[in-house]
Amino acid sequence: MKKATLALLLLLAACSKPEAQPQVASISTPPSSAAAPTSAAREQRPRERLDMTPEDLEALQAPYDQCMASLGLDRKGRAAEGSGRPQPTKEELDKALEKCESKTPLPPWEKDTTNPEAVDFANRVVQCLRGKGVRYVEVLNEPGADMIGYALGGPNNDAASISLGLEHAKECEIASSKK
Repeated sequence: MKKATLALLLLLAACSKPEAQPQVASISTPPSSAAAPTSAAREQRPRERLDMTPEDLEALQAPYDQCMASLGLDRKGRAAEGSGRPQPTKEELDKALEKCESKTPLPPWEKDTTNPEAVDFANRVVQCLRGKGVRYVEVLNEPGADMIGYALGGPNNDAASISLGLEHAKECEIASSKK
């Protein structure tokens, strides 16, 4: 994936959920039942909706931001500006993320990887975008991600596809959710 496409996807994701922390390569082991979050605990978290305004999203994100701020950190897990606090260690950051996790909004149900129909939804969005003239758009379903989305621009970061895709994305998502 080209850097510009990745940057675009991160920009789209930044509007809908907190930035994920970088992952460190490790050996995968099945989670123990004690360590795995229960689906009930997951479902207690706030959930985004496709029709939310930027103001709605900020309001939904506010409890998480407040939780992190109470620990002297910003939304991205860095020392809050003006706090005079040193950057957190990995252990401090992990503890903060764990403490505030219950306030982290889940993606819209239509895009949630736990939704068995999320890929179908993403395919409908891609078809809608193609119908709007977006030439380079594809479903993005990366392992380990909590959200299924779509990538705009193709291998050459086609500017017309990116701008048309951004222009029509919300409209196509809402239309695709009604099917």
